[in-house]
Amino acid sequence: MIDQYVAQLRREVRGPLLPRRSMIRELRDGLRDAADAHRSDGAGAAEAERLAVEEFGPVQVVAAGLREELAAVAARYLAGLIAVLGSAQFALSTYTWTTAAAAQGWPEPAPWYGLLSRAVDVSSFAFIGLAALAVLALGRGARRLPTRRVVRVIAVVTLVDVVLHVVSGAVLSAYAPASVNEWNGPELVAMSLLSVGSTLWITWLAVSCLRLTSRRAEDGVHDAAHLAPGLLLRG
Repeated sequence: MIDQYVAQLRREVRGPLLPRRSMIRELRDGLRDAADAHRSDGAGAAEAERLAVEEFGPVQVVAAGLREELAAVAARYLAGLIAVLGSAQFALSTYTWTTAAAAQGWPEPAPWYGLLSRAVDVSSFAFIGLAALAVLALGRGARRLPTRRVVRVIAVVTLVDVVLHVVSGAVLSAYAPASVNEWNGPELVAMSLLSVGSTLWITWLAVSCLRLTSRRAEDGVHDAAHLAPGLLLRG
């Protein structure tokens, strides 16, 4: 009965492969430990497994808790990635559009262009700071904050930031004070590759977080929103 229960959980739960595999393995071990305890109390093998499964609860409830835990893992990874890649991209873009561009004799940009560029820099710096706070909120603050809501806020804010930065980046590139064809050196290529790669990666992770935290009809009111991440696994 334990094997069927775990197999059904595996079908119900989708998410990051390695954390998902680890959580299901830990849960299966917990079920077997519970069954062993019941056998020690005199229950037969089948009865012990049935009692262990009943103690863990319906698959839908446990699956919802696992999805929330996986969403928290994905969101922590997303926030950490934003902090790391965002810092690298900010440093490279700052160097590209100041030191390197000035060395190649690019003209001074129009006032509105400089204002937009500074606004993008400030928003990038603020977003990196918020990402660092999100890592803490999903770590130490996980038992004090509603995990599902925090994950969805992180995902939505990330997608909004991606859209704003894609639009502003397109405007800054289109109205750059000199043509990119005049650029000498690898900085612009490196910045473009980092920007495209990080945007696609971060967008995919944010969408995954939204999918993991979406309410499913079969969950009903038992979406484990009242459980702190890991409670089902750690007791």
